[in-house]
This record gives sequence, structure tokens and C-alpha cells, in this order.
Amino acid sequence: MKRPTIKEVTNLLKELRTLVPNRPLTYGESVQVARLQAARFRAWAATTDEPAINLAGLINQRAVPVHFVPSHVLNEESGLTTDLMDDKLQVFINESEPQVRQRFSVLHEWKHVLDFPDAARLHHSLGVGNDNLKTLRIELIANEFAAHVLMPTNLVKRVWFKTQDIGLAASLFNVSPEAMNTRLTKLGLINRKTHPTTRAVFRTHGLVHLSHLAPCAV
Repeated sequence: MKRPTIKEVTNLLKELRTLVPNRPLTYGESVQVARLQAARFRAWAATTDEPAINLAGLINQRAVPVHFVPSHVLNEESGLTTDLMDDKLQVFINESEPQVRQRFSVLHEWKHVLDFPDAARLHHSLGVGNDNLKTLRIELIANEFAAHVLMPTNLVKRVWFKTQDIGLAASLFNVSPEAMNTRLTKLGLINRKTHPTTRAVFRTHGLVHLSHLAPCAV
């Protein structure tokens, strides 16, 4: 995919944000919105019907810059979305993590980009007064968006019915075997007990202290 213009990305952001009701959302509503936004984003970004989506256009666009930085800059976290650098919304990704992890993190953070202007309102009801639960649910919603962009339900089912092989399916989608295992399990296509994973791959947190961040080049 060629690098989209700032106007094209700005229009995409507006389009995806219009899919969100103008009120606080429940967790279930937030998940459904994330899936709808993921489908629209995939349709915008994918130039072919191949399983693995090319994220070069998203990574190289300049409307919301994506920076790859050393792990220590992010306190060993996978990524961060913030507007505290130069008063401009930007995404920072841990360059030390595997490429398949970086792909997931870029999309995870893109969901934070989508929600950023209205996050206080949209997420107001998520924690029911419990800040830790609220943070967890916000991260899980971003995971849902990333998973659906990388591994759309229809394509996952098509590939799985043909391959019945987690490693091969993961390779075709350019995701980790753990991510594919989790996706197949959530779709009810496999039983986690018979296909155990070695470690968790979907992020459950990603908020770090920002005071140590310095401007970084792509």
C-alpha cells in the first residue's frame, strides 16, 4: 500500500469516529464498535484479499506519526499513544519486540488514536468506579480492534478450514502462533485445552509514565 496523504488519513479518522455513538459506551458496545471500525479500516487499507494485511501505509503516514523506539523509552511496554510530545498526537512502538508483535501493537495503538479525542466520554462507564478494571477494558477493546484487523473472521475461517494448522495459519496472516491460537479459540474453532499456548500475546496494559520521553525520529 502506498503512503496515504494526510488528508486521506484525516478523512479515515473522521469516518471511523462517526461509527461511535455520542455517549458513554458499555464494554459490549465498545467491543462491537471496535469490530465495526476494524472491518472498515481493513477495507480501506487492504489492497488484496490476502490474509496478511500490509501495514506500510499506516506506519508511514504522517497525520499521526508512528515512531519505533528502544524498549527502555517505553519502560519495556509494547506501545504508547500520546499528545504530550510537541502537542501532536503520535504513536510510539517498541522496536525491540518481534515484528509480528509490532504489527499487533501498531493496530492496538491505532484504536487508541481513534478514541483519543473522546476517550473520557466513551470510556466513562467501563470501570464502574474501578480504575484498574477500566484500564484493563480499554486495553482489551484495543486488542479486539487489532485482532479483527489482522485476522478477520471470514478469512480466518477460510484459512483454518483449509489448513487446520496453527503455525501455518499464523504465518499466512503474519501474526504469532499465540495470537492465532487466541483468535481461533475466541471464534470457537479450537479448544484451548487441546491447543495450549506458551505465553499470552494480547496486551492487557500499555499505559506508561511519560515524563522521560524525548522526541524520536521514525
